[in-house]
This record gives sequence, C-alpha cells and structure tokens, in this order.
Amino acid sequence: MDALVARYRQPLFAWFLGMTGNRADAEDLFQECWFRVIRSAEKFSDISFRAWLWRIARNLTIDLRRKKKPDTSLDVPLCVDGEGDGTTLGDLIPSETCTPGQSVELEDMRLRVQEAVASLTEGQREVFLMRTEAGLPFNEIARQLDIPLNTALGRMHDALGKLKGWFNEEASGRKPQKRMAK
Repeated sequence: MDALVARYRQPLFAWFLGMTGNRADAEDLFQECWFRVIRSAEKFSDISFRAWLWRIARNLTIDLRRKKKPDTSLDVPLCVDGEGDGTTLGDLIPSETCTPGQSVELEDMRLRVQEAVASLTEGQREVFLMRTEAGLPFNEIARQLDIPLNTALGRMHDALGKLKGWFNEEASGRKPQKRMAK
C-alpha cells in the first residue's frame, strides 16, 4: 500500500487541490480517499487501479461540493487558506535550486497559472486536471465523468483555448477577464 500511496501522492493531492481550491479540503479528501481505498480493497475488480482511485476521488469531491454552502464562488483562487500561504499546484512541481529572483518569478508564474486554471468552468477544470495531474487518458476521463469521449476532448480543447487566451491577454498588458465558471 505504501508504494501505491507514494506513486499517486503528488498527482492525487494536486488534483484535489485544483478541484477544491483549498489546501485543508484537499488534505481531508486525500486522507479520506486512501481510507476508502483500504476499506473497499476487496471491491476492486475490473478497472485499472488508477481509474478506480480517481473514481473514488471524484465522488469524494462531488460529496464535498454538495455539503458546501451554495454561495461558494468558483472564482476563488485555487489555494487560499486563512493565512494565504498554502501549497499550490506550482509548489508541487519539483524544481532545481534557484536564485531569489528566480523564486520570485516562479511564484509570480505559479499565481498566474493558478488564477488562469481557476477561470475555467468546473467541467473544463475537471477534465484539464484529470488529464494533466492524474495523467488519465481521455477515454478513461470520459468514462469517469459519464460523458461522451468527444465531450471530454471538447472540454480539454476549450480549456486549453481559454488558458491560451488568458495568457495572451496578460502578455498584451491587458488584465485577463475573470470568467464566471459554471
């Protein structure tokens, strides 16, 4: 079990973090996910372990969303805690030792990427993170989300287009529009 946790720790936690936008919720969901894996190990059967793990993770995320107050905004930055210094997706990417100036640039880039991903609709963000963080193939993403393959591909295409547009606006000196996620 330790080998499985070690193998999926980073992508699973990063996915939870991206979907919840909150380090505390991501940590709780991460622990609950592994608890359910252990508790339900005898039910594991025909699908790959990775797909089964992400099905559990997605169901936990849906459950959390149902419990949250309906006034929770989807435009909240991806990682906000009481102090505002929680780990984010960018923090989870291994990096070489860098200078203080490079650290500032990386932090700035991390915040911009975080804001850009948060601007995606929930469906786009879910597909984007399942593909980029979990490494799931599109046919598995479609199966997990119970959507046609073309819908999963379309959401990824739309997400990449929005991210490209967001960064193009930023590069041109305009402040990227915050889009209301649906």
